[in-house]
Amino acid sequence: MKQPRVHIGWLIAADIAGALFTWVLFYYIRTDIYHYSFSIPSGFYLGAFLYLLGWLSLHLLSGAYESVYQKSAITEILRTIIISLIGCLVLLFFFILKNPQSNNARYYNEFFSLLLPVFIVTVATRLFYWKLTQKQLQKGTVRFNVLLIGSGKNASDFFQLFKKNNVDTGYHINSFLNVNGNNGVELPGTISRYNNLVMLDEIITLHQIEEVIITIEKNDRGLLTKILQLLSDKDVNIKITPDYVDIISGAVQTNNLMGVPLIDVHSGLLPSWQKNMKRFIDLVISIAGIILLFPLFVYAAIRTKLSSKGPILFLQERVGYKGKPFIIYKFRSMVFHAEPNGPLLSSDDDQRITHWGKTMRKWRLDELPQLWNIIMGEMSLVGPRPERKFYVDQIVLLHPEYNYVFKVKPGLTSWGMVKFGYASSVTEMILRMPYDLMYIENTSLLLDIRIMLHTLSTIFKGKGK
Repeated sequence: MKQPRVHIGWLIAADIAGALFTWVLFYYIRTDIYHYSFSIPSGFYLGAFLYLLGWLSLHLLSGAYESVYQKSAITEILRTIIISLIGCLVLLFFFILKNPQSNNARYYNEFFSLLLPVFIVTVATRLFYWKLTQKQLQKGTVRFNVLLIGSGKNASDFFQLFKKNNVDTGYHINSFLNVNGNNGVELPGTISRYNNLVMLDEIITLHQIEEVIITIEKNDRGLLTKILQLLSDKDVNIKITPDYVDIISGAVQTNNLMGVPLIDVHSGLLPSWQKNMKRFIDLVISIAGIILLFPLFVYAAIRTKLSSKGPILFLQERVGYKGKPFIIYKFRSMVFHAEPNGPLLSSDDDQRITHWGKTMRKWRLDELPQLWNIIMGEMSLVGPRPERKFYVDQIVLLHPEYNYVFKVKPGLTSWGMVKFGYASSVTEMILRMPYDLMYIENTSLLLDIRIMLHTLSTIFKGKGK
């Protein structure tokens, strides 16, 4: 069933309209502050564009356009206060630097004449959309399908608690996966029931599942690990019912998102502002890299073309975020048709690598076209290196936990690349895997910066391979 969910584009459009209104209003108020008639000065439109771009960037980085149905009015007001203060302070310092004056009182008048309209307009916009989403949840026109995975009494008890506390949240349990074959689970007949974990993919697709709640016994670690591995590359939010030790010890973060305490399983997920900042950094560095290194791109392309017969670019399918395939771009460093008999990894003394290809690999020049993959959102600057499905299947067969690498976007460089380097066999891929898993469990912007600095050091020293 198609749901009339609020499209984020409408919220962005409202912010654009609000920003343009406050920009014009600000210029009008300044006429009173400086005692001159209102007019459109030179630079007004350029200023409006930069002003608009600045506010949209701040809202985007703060996570204002994410999870609109899970926001609260108080959170939105607090977020708006912080963003409004940051944006207006930046503009205040800009005006001070551009138009130094002896009378600082005018600066403060300008600051508050901008801050108040921006805050009022933004809060009004946020509360309007918050009220709209709440009405949709209350009426049931928008809801989020939930798969409950559990057994026996745990599942029954949770469902009763969920039903009692799940007030106007939009979450709807429409399917149940029984993991121990216990048929004594007391659930309504409207909930579809399944008894085999093998059907997990089919259940998620068939019932359009967005949330998965796991209610098995915490001491059954083996089963819990297996379920999490199966869900690791699925585009769903995962939650686990906590026990009292979890809550009291504070070892995990719990919330009351659906009226009952639940543990969010968010390996590899950064806070919204860090995730958006990471994407912003990816775009800025990638676009700047392509522009600044364009002569190097041209030189590498010419040398690749002259090195041997075949195309300049090497295109290959890799497994990316959430297990979705994508095409990776590289400058071709091997002879054309280097794999006539199927997938084959390269090694240091691989005769298929051209003389120019060895030079490119040493300085990582062959990876430069992947900046386009980053711009397209298929990769990030930092993240586990993407592999081919042929090798992924072999690794997962031996180590199912490898599925966790798909919780984040693959990267141009990674902790594994810094610590271990390129892998020339499945065995070496497995040896490198712990570094990728550690990255996911400890991901942060600071860690990304450290990995990028180590990578640059490797490149400048010519230690690539």
